[in-house]
Amino acid sequence: MEKKVRYILTVLVMCFALPAMAQQERECRGKQAFDLGDGSYGCLLEVGTSSITTTLTRDDGASSRSSRNAAGEIVVAMFGSHSGSRQVVRNRMLAVCRTFLPRVKQELSGRNYSRIVIQLVWPRVKNTGDFVSVSSTSVDVQPAFSNANCRGIRFFG
Repeated sequence: MEKKVRYILTVLVMCFALPAMAQQERECRGKQAFDLGDGSYGCLLEVGTSSITTTLTRDDGASSRSSRNAAGEIVVAMFGSHSGSRQVVRNRMLAVCRTFLPRVKQELSGRNYSRIVIQLVWPRVKNTGDFVSVSSTSVDVQPAFSNANCRGIRFFG
């Protein structure tokens, strides 16, 4: 019985300690923290509105069409185990999107939108150029978008 209690207490401490670690990061003080459970954690920087411009151009350049659609936006600061694998990033983005979807819906109530832009900002990781082609910055940004219900991720580009 004593072993079970010790195990339960350990699990509870781990559940509450990891989000508290995110609060220790200077970028996250006073912001809502979260833990994804895969060695990465972070905090919410911004929930707001954005727009996505889609351009379709024929191969021969004879015509093009452009459309601009409103979108929700979630920007989070990330810490812990960084990964450049698109599958890992996709899973993290879906988790972040589902976590903050109620906040997006509240922020955009009454507005018509069909996509949500998600940005994972890694303040202490040098940009590798895999997601954003700026190699001279010391911040890695992993942007993508999902539909309004956080089903599936599509990377820009």
